Amino acid sequence: MKRSIRTCAVCLTLVLLLSALTGCSSGRAFEPTGNGLYVSRDGVISTAFIVDVDESYYSEEDMRTFCETEVSEFNASQGASATAYQDNAAEDETLPVAIESFTYGDQAQLILTYASTDAYLAFNADDPASATALMYAEAQNTVGMPEISLVSVEDGSRVAAGSVVGDDRLKILMVEGAVNVQVQGRLVYTSENVTVTGEDTATTSADGSSYLVFR
Repeated sequence: MKRSIRTCAVCLTLVLLLSALTGCSSGRAFEPTGNGLYVSRDGVISTAFIVDVDESYYSEEDMRTFCETEVSEFNASQGASATAYQDNAAEDETLPVAIESFTYGDQAQLILTYASTDAYLAFNADDPASATALMYAEAQNTVGMPEISLVSVEDGSRVAAGSVVGDDRLKILMVEGAVNVQVQGRLVYTSENVTVTGEDTATTSADGSSYLVFR
């Protein structure tokens, strides 16, 4: 995109945080922890932004309109319906990017969902805080893994990455770029360059590819 929602927010001197999302296996609510993305068990990618509201800079209507315009113009550029909401899309059409929710109070909260990892990468291409490469796969459908060691989140032991291939309980996420990631479920293994920050949260490395295995 020529300009991203995050770029506009920076221009307005807003502070971006990861939104609260729900849906992990324990049912607890996700608390704001920083910029990042959320990945569900079935591979749905979501991002969220919370901005401190300063009505001297913009109104609720201005901010909502800007977000809707950014998303609808991107969707149109991808050959999809020029709308920001899935409910307004053509029958049987999945929008590349859709506004899941927008709320406005002391803070404004925007949650976006993406039809694919490619849609996420294209929409956030100009955002230096987003991942530059992203891949999701079910372990049972993964052909192979790089020859690296994975670290057990539970006890720190190491296993060959190839050993997780074929396990129908596990999901694999590959991220390039330093990003805070939250998954639906529980992290089981990560590559050595990942910093685990909770049972379902981690920060990936700015260098190379980071792998997260969860269920």
